[in-house]
Amino acid sequence: MKNKRDIEYIDERIEAKLISKISHYRLQIRELMRNRHTAEYPELHYTSVKGSIRNLKVWLHMAKLIDFSKIVYNLGDDNFNKPDSTIMAEKLTAL
Repeated sequence: MKNKRDIEYIDERIEAKLISKISHYRLQIRELMRNRHTAEYPELHYTSVKGSIRNLKVWLHMAKLIDFSKIVYNLGDDNFNKPDSTIMAEKLTAL
């Protein structure tokens, strides 16, 4: 029983980390784009926006990989919808 609880705990922590990182980068990109014309150093601001977009893409890809492994490991189903963590992050950062 303990091992099953540990695995569930780790799965929940991974899901929470994905949601928080995806939400963070979505909000950061939104804030950077909102203030993009008031930057004192446009080149530096441009690279920070580009870096945030790249980081968001990485976390979205990680969410897809984790969701895909859950499907293959548990169900063997070909249900390739948007990962739950991505959907939750979008709901949290919706305007």
